[in-house]
Amino acid sequence: MTAISTVDMGRDEWLEQRRGGIGGSDAPVIMGVNPWRSPMDLWLEKTGEFTEDIDNEAMYWGRTLEDIVAREFTKRTGKKVRRRNAILHHKEYPWMLAFQFLIGR
Repeated sequence: MTAISTVDMGRDEWLEQRRGGIGGSDAPVIMGVNPWRSPMDLWLEKTGEFTEDIDNEAMYWGRTLEDIVAREFTKRTGKKVRRRNAILHHKEYPWMLAFQFLIGR
């Protein structure tokens, strides 16, 4: 796994890095089970055809509650959640991305 530090990374650069692969929040969109976004929306975003920076109330609360959800996940599963200030790329599949959190024992 390779890591790109996000410590001094601005939002625009972070969004550009995110466009370069598929992360966990992209998976339900790809599978067609996200009620707010379609696979076509995601394709347009990843190819740079749609560049509007979308932010809304649900996204705000999702970011705000990340640490609480991570703690509850650990409590229920026994798997430790670690925050990393990095974008992680899989060595064999560099398009596979992980943002902020790692799960382990």
